[in-house]
Amino acid sequence: MRWKISGGHDPRHIDLLAAVALLVLILAVWRVFSGAPEKPNTTAFIVPSQSVHW
Repeated sequence: MRWKISGGHDPRHIDLLAAVALLVLILAVWRVFSGAPEKPNTTAFIVPSQSVHW
């Protein structure tokens, strides 16, 4: 039995909207996990005692 949603919306429109939202979510997750990992930042923290001579 279908949900009764007040406001006169056709349940098929809500089903279509849910399907589109699910598709967008799946594509977003796929893009996040299939992307190439970022190159590590080669900048290292410089300890002041190593670079400052008093």
